[in-house]
Amino acid sequence: MECQIVACERVVFAGTSTGVYARSHDGWFGVLPGHAPSVFTLADAELRVNTDEGTRTFRVHGGTLYVAPDRVTVLTEQASPVA
Repeated sequence: MECQIVACERVVFAGTSTGVYARSHDGWFGVLPGHAPSVFTLADAELRVNTDEGTRTFRVHGGTLYVAPDRVTVLTEQASPVA
């Protein structure tokens, strides 16, 4: 599925993912291909994007994660890769 992380009108990540794992205020959750359309409010935490090349980790400061058929979009004020 396609994944895009956008922070302040800047694309931090865009690519194909096999799974996205994030934390809401209720706890951790995962989105896999075929997930039902959903909207999640994110907590300040790490967000992990699994790709065919490995796992990419980003630090997000709140925001919203939207799930659509074959697409995950994260809109947040700040996002940065974790080394």
